[in-house]
Amino acid sequence: MSPHWIYDQGVLLESTVDNGDGTGTKTTYNADGTVASVEVLDDLPVSADSPDPLYQLVQAIVDASTFDDVKAAARAILGEAQ
Repeated sequence: MSPHWIYDQGVLLESTVDNGDGTGTKTTYNADGTVASVEVLDDLPVSADSPDPLYQLVQAIVDASTFDDVKAAARAILGEAQ
């Protein structure tokens, strides 16, 4: 579930993020650091362990558009009634 980076002589070439649910993204970079491509991954292995709730909450905050989105995600992640 953690990000993975590939560097060559101090230059970031590729980063892969595994969301822990079988999906993720692989981003490749040009030599100047700009994004060359983003590939959506949907065939990653799913961990038998459930994702860390704190990680899920932080990700929900990053992905949220509104504070109501954050509250709804927190309720869902923490198991509280909506």
